Amino acid sequence: MPTVTATLKRKGPVHKTEAALARAHTGRKLKFTLPGPMTIIDTIADEHYGDRIAMAMRFAELLNEEALELQALGIDVIQFDEPAFNVYMDEVKEWGIPALHRACQGLTCKTAVHICYGYGIKANIEWKASLGSEWRQYEEIFPALAGSRIDQVSLECINSRVPTSLLALLEGKDVLLGAIDVASDTVETPEEVAATLRRALHVVPVERLQACTNCGMAPLDRRVANGKLEALAAGAALVRKELGRDR
Repeated sequence: MPTVTATLKRKGPVHKTEAALARAHTGRKLKFTLPGPMTIIDTIADEHYGDRIAMAMRFAELLNEEALELQALGIDVIQFDEPAFNVYMDEVKEWGIPALHRACQGLTCKTAVHICYGYGIKANIEWKASLGSEWRQYEEIFPALAGSRIDQVSLECINSRVPTSLLALLEGKDVLLGAIDVASDTVETPEEVAATLRRALHVVPVERLQACTNCGMAPLDRRVANGKLEALAAGAALVRKELGRDR
């Protein structure tokens, strides 16, 4: 396990090259993701700070430096991935969200946080199997996220047991709705994507809803990932057409 043994410092830009390359190849809006402070400290050992919150805040400061540079390169949305937000419920409200605020300090682009139940490893699979017919952890943290300065919340919905009704607790936030299962090689149909979006529209205003994937698709075969992204776009187009917003 990586271990912090001295004061954390940032030697230089981490993602400058790929962000600049991506920006040079598209005129469309571009999102970049960074790990969130709580999730970072949950995956490393501390032999220096002796205080998880202090270490998280230092990581938040360094993430902020990176985020500000990404914004200057023309990134439109910066997302912080925080799967740990489904584990430490009290800590999310006490210092997890303040750490995100520190990571976002000075940003004028859109900011997002992605939370999920985790994929792939045996421990996560077993944990999810123990959660019962409804996964209601979000109920504890959504009100705090709704009151935060973060613009968008990304979460998984398709093939999960997250009750759609909980999305109403994110009032005022853009909801990036996971309508693609990243734990399966089966490519969704556009209608399956559309059905997931329609359920969310009962509690999320249409102008606040965006189609998204449950999580990242890096482990998937490229052809499968491309197929899933095509289905995501086609499913969102179906719903936009139904709502008369496809013009």
